[in-house]
Amino acid sequence: MPAHRRHLCFLRALVGLRSTGAATAAAGFSSAPSRGCPLHAALARRGAPAAVALALFSRIRAATLPTPYTFSLLLASLAAASSSRSPTPSAAVCDRLAAAGLAHAQALKCGALAHPVVTNCLLKLYCALGMLPDARRVFDTSGATALDVVSWNTMVSGYGKCGDLEAAREVFVRMPERGLVSWSAMIDACVRTGEFSEALRVFDQMTGNGFKPDAVVLVSVLKTCAHLGALERGRWVHRFLKAERLGGRPGNVMLETALVDMYCKCGCMNEAWWVFDGVQSHDVVLWNAMIGGLAMNGHGKRALELFRRMLDKGFVPNESTFVVALCACIHTGRVDEGEDVFRSMRDHGIEPRREHYGCLADLLGRAGLLEEAEGVLLDMPMEPHASQWGALMSSCLMHNNVGVGERVGKKLIELEPDDGGRYVALFNLYAVNGLWEDAKALRKMMEERGAKKETGLSFIEWNGLVHEFRSGDTRHPQTRLIYALLEDMEQRLQLIGYVKDTSQVLLDMDNEEDKGNTLSYHSERLALAFGILNIPHDMPIRIVKNLRVCRDCHVHAKLVSKLYQREIIVRDRHRFHLFRDGVCSCNDFW
Repeated sequence: MPAHRRHLCFLRALVGLRSTGAATAAAGFSSAPSRGCPLHAALARRGAPAAVALALFSRIRAATLPTPYTFSLLLASLAAASSSRSPTPSAAVCDRLAAAGLAHAQALKCGALAHPVVTNCLLKLYCALGMLPDARRVFDTSGATALDVVSWNTMVSGYGKCGDLEAAREVFVRMPERGLVSWSAMIDACVRTGEFSEALRVFDQMTGNGFKPDAVVLVSVLKTCAHLGALERGRWVHRFLKAERLGGRPGNVMLETALVDMYCKCGCMNEAWWVFDGVQSHDVVLWNAMIGGLAMNGHGKRALELFRRMLDKGFVPNESTFVVALCACIHTGRVDEGEDVFRSMRDHGIEPRREHYGCLADLLGRAGLLEEAEGVLLDMPMEPHASQWGALMSSCLMHNNVGVGERVGKKLIELEPDDGGRYVALFNLYAVNGLWEDAKALRKMMEERGAKKETGLSFIEWNGLVHEFRSGDTRHPQTRLIYALLEDMEQRLQLIGYVKDTSQVLLDMDNEEDKGNTLSYHSERLALAFGILNIPHDMPIRIVKNLRVCRDCHVHAKLVSKLYQREIIVRDRHRFHLFRDGVCSCNDFW
């Protein structure tokens, strides 16, 4: 048992032996002096290490009986305690864990937990430390008079921030009363756990119950719209902001940043620019959102121009600024400019982090400089993430480099042995180059380990609803019409010379016909067919996909855009693709 837990158990036992003393303390608790004490003022200042907060509390306790005010200050101070002054972050965390146990025991001993304000501060402290079982124990054992709506909201928010949506939902459903903050906490829990469709459902329930959204709720909804590509819902939020005069106020730059980000991630750059130019007080986060949006949509040159404009106006770039600037170089193949951006980081007092090295390696890899890219990842001063090796693996597949690809593929399998996608990438590289013995051995290893490939999902919005498709999906009410259109589409494309590229679907496929059938029903093709069936001809078809678009689906979308005279916008895991008249905005570089 960790030291802070042993200390807490000991103090709780001690409190049990002194129940009479605790009752006496509680009786005089509310009448004890509380405010106006210089020590209370010192305790109210946030950011001190846990040991300092405890020392101040001890001095207050020596002078007078602690009050609810005292305990609320102590617990809030511990929740906000800074780790920057500790020798190591881990040491600071251990200090805070031990201090939380001591503070809890003292509050219990003095009967302070009968007061909702103290209970709520303790719940927030445990949630801030990620000690959700301890928070839940306090929550479940407190009497009804010691809990209020803030207590329930704190638990919903705590579970959401720790990624436990089921627990957050369970507490939310049981709430005796809900306020706007309660709904906001539940929506935020959905967004944090990636359940974006559910976030919109909860939002609809909230408005259906008569609650008017505030800025915090709308930021969460805009994040959801950005992820799902739910443009019409995002535009509704924008109209609501104008009607309620929420946008444009000082301090609401967070809302305007969320709007810019939403429009960028829905491929509406003109609207993003309109919002960006209308903001009165820009900050670095807003600049980053606009630069990153331009980069994602293939406007690398404009993104870099905006980056330089930001610097000329005297804004101080942060680490994220250089990530989006490097992404602008990645998506347009600007190797020399990307290297210049990377080198300039130290001129602005920023030491390159893992993300920046990963961007540099991705830039080099996409340009075919695979050995150089591998060298960047091997020589960087910290361990690369699997995602950064994965980006290099994609470049190896793009350039069909078995030498680097084999080393990178094996590294990825070592890092993520349960991710079937890592095996598939290396398998395909082996198979394309005729290395069948290696491919078979890899397939056997994947089967023995039970590794599963991430499911490909595509989303398309129409009439206020977000429709979800997966490969080979038959759940949609229009399935029969969708598959009939895909078959007709296939026949018409073959007449103009389309031949499927099956090189990326070799795993578990025994013949070319099976491979072709698999490609025909990829999730984005089902979404595309749904869009052609339902969305008017003069409106673009917008699709969001959770994985990278495969080569064949990319060719397929280009041909469909020309054959059916439709504008198709696909946002995959890495960037936007605008298909129009048989051409893609990425220039086949993605």
